[in-house]
Amino acid sequence: MTHAPSADALLDNRSTPCAVGLIRAAERMTAMPAGSTLEIWSRDRFAPMEIPLWAAHDGHEIISCTRGGRWPRRFFAFVVRRPDN
Repeated sequence: MTHAPSADALLDNRSTPCAVGLIRAAERMTAMPAGSTLEIWSRDRFAPMEIPLWAAHDGHEIISCTRGGRWPRRFFAFVVRRPDN
């Protein structure tokens, strides 16, 4: 089973610790136009807690949170929308 990105851009953080991944996500979202979406892939077990907290803190909206891949390479896939400003 493959997972195709469903957003304007993809940030593959599957080999990145969540804290570093959040910094990368914040930088990427800042560079994107208002209203665009970023799909973030993460294997970090804390991602389901940390990514929504980061998104809420920065004013972004979580569109979806799904799972991709097969065990043992399962990952979380978040689609985050930047506000329209």
